[in-house]
Parts: sequence; structure tokens; C-alpha cells
Amino acid sequence: MEWKGRCCVIDEKRRPQNGDTVLLDMSGMYEWAMIMIRPRRLITDDGAFLMDDLLEDIAVVGVVTHEITTIYGEDDLPI
Repeated sequence: MEWKGRCCVIDEKRRPQNGDTVLLDMSGMYEWAMIMIRPRRLITDDGAFLMDDLLEDIAVVGVVTHEITTIYGEDDLPI
């Protein structure tokens, strides 16, 4: 899944654990976030904290298992 400049492999079947990075579906809008189990909250890439009533309309699409980054050579071309 590629979203907002990040390309990640996500596992849709894996149950999120404390500290995992997840892909969220917030009423049709996607967002990367880190999940915290206790206290129950999500921290988005923008630094926003989502908790309590805000979590009702959010679905976890999947847990990030790997992040893919591009490596550039000396000529500024991707390898």
C-alpha cells in the first residue's frame, strides 16, 4: 500500500499490538498511525492523538509489517 509518500506492506489479518504502525480507514480517508493499547489511543503521522469518541468511526485496515524505501545512487537515480 502506498499512501502519503510511504510504501508499506500491510497484513490485513494480523491483530495490532501495542506500538504497531497501522493503516487506518477514517470514513473513507486513509491515514498511517501508531496504535497504543493502554490507554487506548492512536497517534497519526501528523502527531495528532485520536482517542475516546474519535475511535468509533475508525477501522484498522492492516498492520504494517515492512516499509519499502527507495535507495538513490550517486547520480540521483533510484537503484
